[in-house]
Amino acid sequence: MPARAPADRDAVPIYCYRCGGCDCLTDAFAPVSNIPERVVCEHCGSKETHRVISSVAYHASQSSRTARLDPKYEKMVDSAMKKSASADENRLIERMQRRSSERKQ
Repeated sequence: MPARAPADRDAVPIYCYRCGGCDCLTDAFAPVSNIPERVVCEHCGSKETHRVISSVAYHASQSSRTARLDPKYEKMVDSAMKKSASADENRLIERMQRRSSERKQ
């Protein structure tokens, strides 16, 4: 089986720059090997920009989010479900039997 390339091998980071003239933020896409020192502000056209640290996005899969849940969480859910009328397995059968007997009367 051939080795798989990482999924993000073609990913290009987004760099964020703050303008010294209008104080707005401008984003720039560039490869890691060629990070621009300054970019032109897309709002006012100034070249007086400096790079700033931007927020980072992290996307977790459903299984990793579930794995991080407190172990007590499942017990709390089970306990709440036991107290719920909708959790009774025979609830619908009993309801149908009651309705059936009411119709016969």
